[in-house]
Amino acid sequence: MKILYLALALLLFYSTSASASNYADTLELVPAEITPSQPPEASIKTLRDSISTLNHDVDMVQEGNLRMGIAQVMFKQSLNKQAIHELVTAEMLFHKAGDSEQRENVIAQIATYYRKNNDLIEAEKYYMLLLQVQEIQKEYGKAGKTANMLIAVLLKRKDVQKAAGYISSLPTNKYDVINEKSTLADAYVKLAEIRRIQTRYKQAASLILQNALSLYRSADNLNGRIGCFDLLGRIYFAQKRYSEAKWFFIQANTQSRNLDNQKGIITSLVNLSKVKIAIHHNKLALRDLKEASTLAVRLNNLTMIANVKKGYSYYYASTGSKSASQASRSRSN
Repeated sequence: MKILYLALALLLFYSTSASASNYADTLELVPAEITPSQPPEASIKTLRDSISTLNHDVDMVQEGNLRMGIAQVMFKQSLNKQAIHELVTAEMLFHKAGDSEQRENVIAQIATYYRKNNDLIEAEKYYMLLLQVQEIQKEYGKAGKTANMLIAVLLKRKDVQKAAGYISSLPTNKYDVINEKSTLADAYVKLAEIRRIQTRYKQAASLILQNALSLYRSADNLNGRIGCFDLLGRIYFAQKRYSEAKWFFIQANTQSRNLDNQKGIITSLVNLSKVKIAIHHNKLALRDLKEASTLAVRLNNLTMIANVKKGYSYYYASTGSKSASQASRSRSN
């Protein structure tokens, strides 16, 4: 009976272990049930019964696997706090047993859960722990990915100084970032955006021109380069350096059209309209907004439609023309 319980429980856990390895971008915690008709409560009972048959001083890895299986069922039932408790217990068991692979697996699940639920303090804590374990095991490829996730969490927390420290260390340290150039470039872009908001324009532009663009180019990531041109345009626009801003927005627009990147086209048109308003080319600005509006409606993307509306609001506020709502009322009269 003990063997049957363990076999069933391990079947439940390993049905999700492959997806758990993709922790950097997804959190897959949905289990296959032991039988199609068995309710979650019965699945949990089966797993706990299996745990009760184990020698807790010897069978630590088996118990850890079973507790991960329980967590899968609990997550599916939205019993998140209880599920995290099971994962934390499993992590301690794997640590005691010296099973670093399964320990990494469970730490990654915990870190991803906290990141996706915006508990950034706990997310940082567990990504730091995961990074420590991977460095001890000399798994530098994995460690590079984890460091990038940690950077994203720190930037979201607005802990720029700590994030900058990690970002500056990545290109020269022992992490294998050859296949993670786009991810690293993303981190530079995020930091540059923060520097732009802080009006540290020279440093923001330098992060893009000297770091992010070359990494995206090496990774053949054209969409990443479009994002860089967009951000550079906004950096120069904020400084009223309209010639440079216009040039970068045109680059973003041209490359977006080459890739048929509709969102990129819309974004660059709205940005270009702002430059044209600033240099008093109002008719051309309005033409860009009309094209952006047509594309956004055709795309049926609410975010893009909202961005175009903001562009129109900026146009009317800057030019002193009647507002969009006033224009609509005028046409209806």
